[in-house]
Amino acid sequence: MTALFSGSSETEKGRVAVTLKLASGATLNGHVFVKAAGQLRDMLNGSDRFLEFEQRDLSLVYLSKDCILTVAALAVPRNDQLQRRVRDLHVFDPYHSLGIDRSAGPGEIRAAYRRLARDYHPDKLAGIGVPKEVLDYMNAMFARIHAAYKELSGEAEPLLGQDHSAAKR
Repeated sequence: MTALFSGSSETEKGRVAVTLKLASGATLNGHVFVKAAGQLRDMLNGSDRFLEFEQRDLSLVYLSKDCILTVAALAVPRNDQLQRRVRDLHVFDPYHSLGIDRSAGPGEIRAAYRRLARDYHPDKLAGIGVPKEVLDYMNAMFARIHAAYKELSGEAEPLLGQDHSAAKR
């Protein structure tokens, strides 16, 4: 039985944030562990039949590799990327902030807002111990997305005297 769940000690393992899609249709978000010098693909292609998976509530489960359909490593931005994005926050274009075309209608604006608000909601990562910089970035992006939606939906006066209403349809 020890060979089934054998693994390195915590100090020899690195955590990799992933999304797993299982054969049952379930999607899991959490971390898998790879050896410090190893890569995710080495762990997935290794001879072990199970992989150690840390769920968001920090509980550990062992998943059979046979039940996993896809593994997607989550791209967590580096600190320098976050700093560069924060510097660019002073430039405000509500269409760019929502990632939509200037000819977008109310339905497209609302759909883009809901999708981005769900992705950048500050509570999404608050309980899993992410760095403060990431939470600050998520808060700033959420506020920016909300301001863009309010401006384009007519719920607020245009910011900084900008008039984007000519492009609205």
